[in-house]
Amino acid sequence: MSILKKRTLLRLAIVIGLFVHNAWAQMPVPIIFDTDMANDCDDAGALAVLHALADRGEAEILAVVVNRKDSANASAAAVDVINTYYGRPDIPIGTDKDGAKIPSRNPSSFTPILQERFPHNCGPDDSMPEALTVYRQTLAAQPDRSVVICSVGALSNLEDLLRSGPDSISPLSGIDLVQAKVKQTVIMGGGFPRTARPETNLRLDPPAAITVTNEWPGPILWQGFEVGAAIYTGEELKPLTDTNPIRVAFASRPFKDRSALDAGKPSHDQAAVLLAVRGPQPAYWQLTTDGRVTVNSDGHTEWVQNQFKNHQFVSIKSHPIELKRIIGELMTSTPQAR
Repeated sequence: MSILKKRTLLRLAIVIGLFVHNAWAQMPVPIIFDTDMANDCDDAGALAVLHALADRGEAEILAVVVNRKDSANASAAAVDVINTYYGRPDIPIGTDKDGAKIPSRNPSSFTPILQERFPHNCGPDDSMPEALTVYRQTLAAQPDRSVVICSVGALSNLEDLLRSGPDSISPLSGIDLVQAKVKQTVIMGGGFPRTARPETNLRLDPPAAITVTNEWPGPILWQGFEVGAAIYTGEELKPLTDTNPIRVAFASRPFKDRSALDAGKPSHDQAAVLLAVRGPQPAYWQLTTDGRVTVNSDGHTEWVQNQFKNHQFVSIKSHPIELKRIIGELMTSTPQAR
């Protein structure tokens, strides 16, 4: 074979390789969003970010499950309001009827308002399908090693999934189902390299946090409290009207003697969704590897180096203002359906 022909074939192989790489990179990320849509409006903001990413072709929202019992009984309705607003009213929704070990003490400031003001087709939380059923049905229907789970609340649903056995949905146990179908799990919880006090999400159900941390069969990317605490968003929603349920959620949530719309609020959950879909982009995130997360009985977390457990955690690499800008733009983007 001549040198010229070899070079031509090499160039062709490179072009084909780049085409395949770009096509793969542009495939939407199939994602299950596991949320405590009750007390904090950053869950509403996170779901808005997820829909904006879906509008851009970056994500496919497979299901939304609620992991904390809302005393207003309206978490699922709030989820459905947002899904409907973004033109995806048929996304499966499930709720955890037991809720986390520490239930919401006060009714949500925003879920009943969204339930009352906006179109949706969703009953009270206690009438909705079980979160575990939605998890198993959704995972069983997906290709192997394809699904990303983003958890931004108590880990109760994930523990229930791990503990589940074979059933009419799938012959696989929960652990085997996760191992077969889940590509990556992003957990917003804890604090790294260690917490001075238990972080809220893990404190909601410490036994579940311990189970998931120790027994989850696939990789976990952890995002600690310190990340979202450095990224305040919410004020970007001010120019929007009250026809936008995300603006209403932030306006209804008190924070620092004002509303989250006026004061802004830490973007714990929005950052987690961004990580789950786009991954830890090197321009914005620093990854810590070669270790594992440990959780004690009251929800304290610590990163232990040189103990391999397929865990990683992220730190902000760039200035938080860059992530604030990205999250703000996504939260305020106009839905394609409108």
